[in-house]
Amino acid sequence: MLACVLALAIPAFAQPAKIKANYSGVIEKYDAGTRTLVVKQKNKQGEFAITDTTEVLQNKVKADTSALTAGRKVDVEFVMDGATKTAVKAKLK
Repeated sequence: MLACVLALAIPAFAQPAKIKANYSGVIEKYDAGTRTLVVKQKNKQGEFAITDTTEVLQNKVKADTSALTAGRKVDVEFVMDGATKTAVKAKLK
C-alpha cells in the first residue's frame, strides 16, 4: 500500500518541463529597466525576459546587455516558463 501512495504522490511534486525554442529576427528594442528584449520577425514580434543568467554573445564573445541595440540581427535561445519567454542566450550577428 505504501508503494501505491508513493507512486501517486511523486507526479504531484514533479515540475512541468520547460519548452526550449529559438527565435531569430531584428532587435526592435531593449528596455534595460524592465529587462525586456523585443525582436521583430517579418510580421511577428517576440518579447523575451533577460535575466542575470542570460548569455549575450557578440561575434562569439561574451558581451554586455548594452550590445542589444535596435536594428541588430539576433538569434535568441529561450525557454517557456509559463507564459514568459526567458532568454537563455542572445547571439548577435
